[in-house]
Amino acid sequence: MRRAETLIRRADGWVFAAEDARRLAALRIGLCVLLALRLAITDYGTVAREPGLFQPDSYMHLFERMPSPEVAATLQVCGIVAALAAAAGLALRVSLPLAVGCSLVLNGMLDSAGRVIVGDAVLTLCLLVLLAAGAAASEAWSLRAPVRRALGMSPSSVSRTATGARYGWPVRTAMVVIALAYFFAAFQKWRYSGLPWVTSDNLRWILYAASDNHSHPNELALFVADRPILAHLFAAGSLLLETSFALVLFVPRLRWLFVPGAVSMHLGILLTMGLDYTALAATVVIVFVDWPAVVAWVRRSTETVPAPSAAPR
Repeated sequence: MRRAETLIRRADGWVFAAEDARRLAALRIGLCVLLALRLAITDYGTVAREPGLFQPDSYMHLFERMPSPEVAATLQVCGIVAALAAAAGLALRVSLPLAVGCSLVLNGMLDSAGRVIVGDAVLTLCLLVLLAAGAAASEAWSLRAPVRRALGMSPSSVSRTATGARYGWPVRTAMVVIALAYFFAAFQKWRYSGLPWVTSDNLRWILYAASDNHSHPNELALFVADRPILAHLFAAGSLLLETSFALVLFVPRLRWLFVPGAVSMHLGILLTMGLDYTALAATVVIVFVDWPAVVAWVRRSTETVPAPSAAPR
């Protein structure tokens, strides 16, 4: 009983540990810009012209039919504008819910047409965490203060270097969300395939099928599929990464290994199978990288070296 209480206290202390306000602001900027980009590059018009499928069962059944192309275009524009406003920290209590709401409807349209978007689902979950953080997410690296000064209003008194638990728990909760996403992906592989996921030719046949689905043979997919040992190594590496990714929550130094590993895995999937998980890869980078430390390092690196004083004559 005492051990359980100790573990709960440690978990609580980790989740609600104090954090720099700029770390949470970096999540706001990165996730909202990523959302705006995803909304901008995705074509929802073709899905809007399809009959109302609404499969599988989801919140999209609140609609009687698939939203029209005009409605989809309006939601797309509103979502992009709201996401960019939220990234700038402007009217966050309005702009962020509006952006998330537009994306839920638009992505729900894609899901209803059978285009499951796993990477965007993780992005949406992290945005919901950001939404729960409230005004704390806009208290640093925000255009709110300049806008308030331009309008003749008193600027916010929150320091850019403020720290506290209110800035920390959203960051670490987003980390937990991503770790659970990889854990459940690995859990399903272990549940339905187990070690044959690695030892069988499953990945090779997936790569052959992916190459056949393209108008031109995918040379990279065929290169891996034609070499059984290499295919087994890639299968083992992906399973190992997904199974042990949660270690980054307990050993921060492992992020130097797992974050680039996850990005490389998703890049490889894109190049060989044509499956786009770039939203998930970008979300991993946004959430796990300590961006205030990166900014400080860049500033130190770009500081101009003072010119040496002239030698006395």
